[in-house]
Amino acid sequence: MTAIVWIRRNLREYDNTAIIKAAEEHRKVIPVYIVDKKYFREQTLGYPRVKFWRESLTELKQNLLRHKSKDLVIRHGEPLEKLESLVQETEADALYFNRDYTPYSRKRDKEIIERLEIPVKTFKDHVMFEKDEILTEKETPYKVYGYYKRKWFQREKRKPQEPEDYSVPVVDSSHIPTLEELGFQKPDHMNEVWSGGRKEGLKRLENFKQQIGAYKNQRDYPAKDATSKLSPHIKFGTVSIREIYWESERTRRNQATEGIETWQEELAWRDFYYQVLWHNPQTVNRPFLEQYNNLDWRSKEDVEEVWKRFVNGKTGFPFVDAGMRQLKQTGWMHNRLRMLVTSFACKDLWLDWKDVHDYYKKMFIDADIASMVGGIQWAYSIGTDAQPYFRVFNPTSHAEKYDPDGEYIKKWVPELQNIPESYLYTPWRMPEYVQQNADIIIGKDYPEPIVNHDERRKEAIERFEKANENQKN
Repeated sequence: MTAIVWIRRNLREYDNTAIIKAAEEHRKVIPVYIVDKKYFREQTLGYPRVKFWRESLTELKQNLLRHKSKDLVIRHGEPLEKLESLVQETEADALYFNRDYTPYSRKRDKEIIERLEIPVKTFKDHVMFEKDEILTEKETPYKVYGYYKRKWFQREKRKPQEPEDYSVPVVDSSHIPTLEELGFQKPDHMNEVWSGGRKEGLKRLENFKQQIGAYKNQRDYPAKDATSKLSPHIKFGTVSIREIYWESERTRRNQATEGIETWQEELAWRDFYYQVLWHNPQTVNRPFLEQYNNLDWRSKEDVEEVWKRFVNGKTGFPFVDAGMRQLKQTGWMHNRLRMLVTSFACKDLWLDWKDVHDYYKKMFIDADIASMVGGIQWAYSIGTDAQPYFRVFNPTSHAEKYDPDGEYIKKWVPELQNIPESYLYTPWRMPEYVQQNADIIIGKDYPEPIVNHDERRKEAIERFEKANENQKN
């Protein structure tokens, strides 16, 4: 008896639920990865994410090949067609794969389950809890994270597992395509600071365990290396969500409990957003809060110059610009800055959230649609359990609070390195003689503010209030 395990975003063998279940019921298991070049052409993907994916896929194949009887079969083409072909070649009697929850994946997987002529078995793997596993007392999905979180922590969580022994039959396999073959080249502005693969993921996890106790108190300061930076590995499943959770639990003897639990809450947030997406797939294109569906957002085409200044980190607000430049150069941005720049895109620039989402999908190495949509709609005040529309992040006071020494700003906005500390967060207020002494002219070497924050804050609140009034009428 032979089983096919279709590997998608869980790029590891250890604690891979589909492999575990297949190995329990079959002596022969064929892990297969299907490279669908049509997907790469049609989806919004960027170099950092594709590079990370390829490195992780390559390492998985290498790790399996270290066992004489194992391999990862690579096929190129449309998934249903390639799976049907592989079933015929190997006379496999079942297909196993781990579930995914995006609208795209659900449509694809539904077709495969209906059309494949062998039993298809699917499993929860990428999240701790899914679908309807955590519901309100009325058996409805939670809309407020705080209530969801309580049950998330109360529920029993499975521990990681090692698959039983299995062998992989000799099957024709193709090559893993190069980035160039897929149409991706390293942008000139980008620094390669991320490495994919399970080895790197475990290394990051081990390093973070040594400092997790300080997470609660230090996580909001982007100049500190206080976050786990595990998000790309969670996205591509090089390390399982169960490994991460239980390894953090192991640190309770030596680390502050409040830091551990604060970090675990991030895992609960992630599951919460997956539940929201599962029950509300329309949120990839529409606000969760319907009353805000017709807000008059400005498209990037309508305000081309504003859009360029935003994405290139030239808004004239140093903290915002530092975040956007970090993203452009590394494919990643500190979470405190993710909240700030997204709020700025909404409340200050009134940019269409879907344009922001498309840009983030292209740029972020850890772009994950559930968390990305959830986070953007939270900052835009249009999602479930979002920040209130009248809560508007002030880019200046935010910088003063979370970058008190200006270390983060000076790293990513180097033209501001020599200005007096008293003007670091508001460089446009420097007198002309101070600018000359600092060898920087505002409006030439660094831009004037793109907007008046106080004015835009008032305008944004008025627009939201008008939308609420229209709903009542």
